[in-house]
Amino acid sequence: MSLVWSPDYAPVDGDFADVSLLLKGEGTNGSTTILDSSSNNFSVSANGDAQISTAVNTPFGTGDGVLAFDGTGDYLTTAVSNKNNFGAVDFSIEFWIKSTKTSRVDPFGWNYPFNAAGWAGFICNLSGPGSISWYENTNSRITALSTGWNNGSWNHIALTRSVNSLRLFVNGNQVGSYTTSFSYGANNSGFIIGDISSGGGPLDGYISNLRITKGVARYTENFDVPTAPFPILSPSTRIEVGDGFDVEAANYILAVEAADAAAGQSGGLEPAVRTAINDFVVGCKSDGIWNAIKESCLLSGARTVEGALVPLKGSAPTNNGPFTAADYDRKTGLVGDGSSKYLETAALVSSLAREDSHVSINCSAFGNKSFLGNVNIARFDWYEVTGVPTIRHLYGGGGGGQLATSINTLGFIGTVRTSLSTTYVVRANGTNYNVTAGAPGLGANEPLWILRSASRGYSTDRIAFYSIGEALDLALLDTRISDLITAIGAAIL
Repeated sequence: MSLVWSPDYAPVDGDFADVSLLLKGEGTNGSTTILDSSSNNFSVSANGDAQISTAVNTPFGTGDGVLAFDGTGDYLTTAVSNKNNFGAVDFSIEFWIKSTKTSRVDPFGWNYPFNAAGWAGFICNLSGPGSISWYENTNSRITALSTGWNNGSWNHIALTRSVNSLRLFVNGNQVGSYTTSFSYGANNSGFIIGDISSGGGPLDGYISNLRITKGVARYTENFDVPTAPFPILSPSTRIEVGDGFDVEAANYILAVEAADAAAGQSGGLEPAVRTAINDFVVGCKSDGIWNAIKESCLLSGARTVEGALVPLKGSAPTNNGPFTAADYDRKTGLVGDGSSKYLETAALVSSLAREDSHVSINCSAFGNKSFLGNVNIARFDWYEVTGVPTIRHLYGGGGGGQLATSINTLGFIGTVRTSLSTTYVVRANGTNYNVTAGAPGLGANEPLWILRSASRGYSTDRIAFYSIGEALDLALLDTRISDLITAIGAAIL
């Protein structure tokens, strides 16, 4: 299933690939077309008067739609599938429910021969003045009283299995548990929502954001109930992009937001930051320079260091030191400490020494020593001498070349050489300069470093972007990177 990327869906669900069913309930008022937003895209059949209602707000205060049941034979079903055959693996079942019914309610189950005598499987039985029970076959395994699920407000219900431990949660608080070896099969039905059995417990009320996850116990202790609709994207999901977003830009944004969320900073990037990233990628492709970039990190914009080290192109750099939150600024990037911290890229000097190549950075604050270097003599060496920003290139087997004009402005700095030329183009201050150096040698089979080189040591510069790759037009890259960094700075308050 292809999914539409939208800035409204954040953060990303790292377990989205394991979601068996996701019924958000969104849609047109009165519609019986119920969308499964999981990657399975199950066909959902609406029976009785089960439908979407926008007359009732979601648990998140929006009018996007919820699943409505009137208590007189309304229910939803999905097809039988391996996705609802859990066996003895971990799983998570969760949904929001809104009702005032005090008699039996069976909002969810599966493997039930509808309108038949007896059943094999399990149901979630909410009944009485707030009591809640969980069943395996005809056996009640977990029962908790006075949970308040039917107080007319939205309440979050969750059941998880971790190995052989079942846990039942109401509004993030564990209300019961049970040890089981039961194997949950898919024999006669798929998932059933709203009324498990004829004459059993039809729901008179609403359900929103029902999510079933096979293979993952999302909650094993008390938790904060989600405050936004469940996301429909994961970093690995192939995305069909809408709203003018490039697919590679969207995938990068999703990966950054996932890394930020994993580091404790959820909520996603600001729309203007997303747009700036997309404009950069689209612009580089339009200029014909995107494919020349092989390794790159946008070391700004993300909410965390972890997000900033997600690669825009190529592989993530190794964080040596490591850099922490104190070393990172969302507008201006990552600053070196001059003693131990640096990034080790996946780009080898040997992959550049005898090929057309470029390196570039966006420097947001000059410190001292190297912007980019290498452990061996073959390297790009950008450094400062007695406070004057200067660029030099050293290669194994060759001489060095130094930029005669000092760099007196911050921003884009890049170098490029073509066809083993001994003349290098250096771009700084918005101007191209030619630098003559000895013929490059083979180079060393060592990675390039950011904020460190062997001869100059560790740097105290601050870097907001770097790229490494094949030869390209530095003026075009300069414009794109400068616009990107400026737009990010303007978007972050």
